[in-house]
Amino acid sequence: MAPHDDRAPGPEERDSRLLALVTGLSVVSSILGRALAPALPGSVAGITAWIKVFDRVSGFLAQLFAIAGILLATRMVGSALRSSAHDLLFKIVAVPVTILVGFLVMMRRRIDYSEPRGSLALALASGALALAASPRLVQAARTRAVGLVLALTGLGSLLHAIGQGLALQANLEALPDRFVAARVMETAGFALGVLVAACAAAWLFGRGHGSWLKLLAALVAAALFSHAAVLGSGPNARLYEVLASRSLGYLLRQPAPYLPGAFLGIVVLFQFILAMWLVVARRPSNSRLVLSLCLISAGATDIPLLGLALTLAALMARAPLPSDAPSREPQPSSASPGALRRAAP
Repeated sequence: MAPHDDRAPGPEERDSRLLALVTGLSVVSSILGRALAPALPGSVAGITAWIKVFDRVSGFLAQLFAIAGILLATRMVGSALRSSAHDLLFKIVAVPVTILVGFLVMMRRRIDYSEPRGSLALALASGALALAASPRLVQAARTRAVGLVLALTGLGSLLHAIGQGLALQANLEALPDRFVAARVMETAGFALGVLVAACAAAWLFGRGHGSWLKLLAALVAAALFSHAAVLGSGPNARLYEVLASRSLGYLLRQPAPYLPGAFLGIVVLFQFILAMWLVVARRPSNSRLVLSLCLISAGATDIPLLGLALTLAALMARAPLPSDAPSREPQPSSASPGALRRAAP
């Protein structure tokens, strides 16, 4: 009989589990709160009890992620301030952004849209933090993919906030030209989201015959769900097609980008599939978790909990949780501060 290992997990392993748990909670609460729970009402008669159950579970998970995420962000921003790394820009941006995001999230601890000005402030703040965290990561070869994804997600968040502001102004003042500009901004932001998904897929799957098969399977799954959503908007649709149509409708951003609806649906679904894959594939490394948080928050950081997700991604990439005990192994001098190793394929 093999000897049983009774050793307690070390500080780094406990921190890794905590990060994985919070990231997984963000993905599940996002799927339930943004897609499934709002899609159930009105889809079919006689499921009132199930609607109440899903709504309560969605609300509970969202509030649990809000509390855990804010506590984790506070701990990581403290680690960033105590760090000896000479990165004044990131330290200056991290503190006020974390305070602002925490305040807005606690005001609206649900996966829904907050008051317009607060939503725009949330998208701008989280996007700015992601951009501030990315330069040092891009400089190191091991963290270049993570830094690039953070930069693209942060820039997309800023474009999304500008688009939302222009759309709001167009609605209030009846300015069609502003609405056209808003859709242009959303199109540019969505294009950055496509690049985010492409970078994350390349990082996750890499090269090789098996990797291409996994990538193809993810794309086919997204395409099949999108096809079911198209059928669900027509007459004589089945229940799963109706749910697919309603769920995807809640996931798509408004105002709509100047792109085909089928393409929009496939990309959004592909982002969610990748986010789930990154969390559950073996034991997630910090890099995988950062990519997962970026994917679920892409183009939707005006939603409070997704703005918190992008904030956590930036802090997790640049200010990982400190170990409870100092490491006995010397750190290589070539590593960038906050460097994250890629998980073994």
